[in-house]
Amino acid sequence: MNPLEKTVRPYGLWESPISSKLLSSSSISLREVVESTSAIYSVESRPTEDGRFAIVEHTESRAKDVLPHKFSAHAEVQENGGGSIAIDSKGDIIFSDSAAAFKSVYRLDPRTGDVGCILEAEDEDIRYADFCVHPKELHLIIAIKEDRRNATPTTQATDVINTLVLIDSQEKTERTIVQGDDFYSHPKFSPSGNKVSWIQWSHPNMPWTGTVLYIADWSDGKVSNAKKISGESMSESIAQPRWGIDDTLFFASDKSGYWQLYFVKGETVQAVSLKGLEQADFAAAEWSLGRSTYFAASSGTLVAAAITHATSKIILIDLEKSTYRDLNLPFVDLSDSTSGLFRVSPTSFAVIGSTTTSPKELALVSIADIKSPVTKTLKSTLDLSISPDMFSVGEYLAIPRTAGPDQSGVVHLLYFPPHNPHFVNDPNTLPPLLVLLHGGPNGFTTPALNMAIQFWTTRGYALCAVNYTGSSGFGREYCEKLSGWWGILDTADVASTVNYLVKEKIVDGSRVGVYGGSAGGYATLQSLYMYPDLWAAGVSLYGISDIEALLADSYKFESHDVERIMLCLTPPSEKKRVMRERSARYHVEKIKAPLLLLQGTIDNIVPPEQTRQMANIMRSGGKIAKVVEFEGEGHGWIKEDSIRRALEEQEKWWKEYLVRPTTSIS
Repeated sequence: MNPLEKTVRPYGLWESPISSKLLSSSSISLREVVESTSAIYSVESRPTEDGRFAIVEHTESRAKDVLPHKFSAHAEVQENGGGSIAIDSKGDIIFSDSAAAFKSVYRLDPRTGDVGCILEAEDEDIRYADFCVHPKELHLIIAIKEDRRNATPTTQATDVINTLVLIDSQEKTERTIVQGDDFYSHPKFSPSGNKVSWIQWSHPNMPWTGTVLYIADWSDGKVSNAKKISGESMSESIAQPRWGIDDTLFFASDKSGYWQLYFVKGETVQAVSLKGLEQADFAAAEWSLGRSTYFAASSGTLVAAAITHATSKIILIDLEKSTYRDLNLPFVDLSDSTSGLFRVSPTSFAVIGSTTTSPKELALVSIADIKSPVTKTLKSTLDLSISPDMFSVGEYLAIPRTAGPDQSGVVHLLYFPPHNPHFVNDPNTLPPLLVLLHGGPNGFTTPALNMAIQFWTTRGYALCAVNYTGSSGFGREYCEKLSGWWGILDTADVASTVNYLVKEKIVDGSRVGVYGGSAGGYATLQSLYMYPDLWAAGVSLYGISDIEALLADSYKFESHDVERIMLCLTPPSEKKRVMRERSARYHVEKIKAPLLLLQGTIDNIVPPEQTRQMANIMRSGGKIAKVVEFEGEGHGWIKEDSIRRALEEQEKWWKEYLVRPTTSIS
């Protein structure tokens, strides 16, 4: 094809270089980073190895695997992972292995590849994560322990026990050092080794609603004089406490309405005040452990991601002057759970992040000259030969609410137009629209290059990612506004979005599909019955169809969250009624659109029975419903075959129900 010529072809039928095989077999997922004086180490999830988590050593000249293939460095505390690796001052790596039935803790010497077990898990229902090695006594490691031995699917909210423990790698023992709360995160020794800090919280809080930061003295392997620094149940959330090199403790608090930075010096807590960034977040909702969106580069400077409207920029903060410099780096998704900033030296750091036109990568950034930072890509998650001009760049929009009980304020969204330089559609027709709903529901979508989004836009679909009420990345008020209204306000925002794009004649209102995973799948199912005339088809990926059933066997981390986001305004006598009112399986008769349901067979978060029952009820009512189950997959896909098949099933679905004779622009 002449590159200057464009083929006329209907929307949805454009030929794309982004194939399901490319996304399933050529991509990896970068997870965590630690560094030594000579190398940077990252965790990679590899679909081609059945989702195994490898540890890779990166230098400026090469990358090599250092973890023997029989191991998989993935911690499973709180189900969502993170906090899987740590490094000591000698350069040895501590990791949790998920490949074996028993999730034991190991030490890896990356120079030789030798692996030794430092703590054998007593049972397959015991897990460890979020490790920190003492800076001087390298055999001492603090970690989170999760004990699931006495829990059943109906009692795990109370019978899964989380504690902070001290692991002694010489004695190969562990003992509890902090207990009594439901959850813990970010246990950290100070650089001197004389202090320890951590975050803790209890139900019904989530990490973004109310957590508490503690500092304590550390001596003779014991915690003493523990002191609360900041945080409050349901009103102030603390994130990412991190020690500076001079034993100053930094942390993020959202007591102002945004996660702003603070530090503890002696007995005093002080704010890092930056003019113009009062409504930026310097942390993000912590669904997983081990997050890192800022660090202390030196005693007087921080490198941080400033996040506004779920979009990040990297800045250098001068603590003495309370000023900052935008480093003008292109990474926009550092609020994402698999992205981050990691210190390498006073003048360099590692980034896991994406730009609007390049996939997620691990990069090394030098700020020796802060006016001209130098970036070197160490590893990309996807080796692309695709030109950046193939990609659709998302446009941020804040649109008025026109649906639901609360029509005040705005809805935040990203609109990705159909784009492929080799194809064009009849100018008298409008494109079909796919509406993407993120999970959480306190998650978000960023404008970063997402190949799963480009899979659709390069085929001629318009796509809109809705950051509906409840999304984080827009301040605490926007996130908390969902409390009591889950399944109502979020779904209304989706309807407002479609109404706007159709009214503005941006998309074809007769060819709109909605899809999402987990809470995004729930919002999909809610949308299908609450606003049935908007949709030509829907796809639910491990979505929630029965709130009451979800509560009955919910995993511990989210087991009380339904109370907060749905039932906090409901009298006890009315809770059962409200849960049924907001569960799609009880409203199937209102659904008009065909529904595809994709589900993992070992999903502990949204059990597969929910999906099966939803499909059976739809079919019994004469509706179109198809279920595709993925053997051995949990809450999302990590295997090559699953990723490929999920995309192919969705493509067939959208082609069948959205790619058809179009309505002309009038």
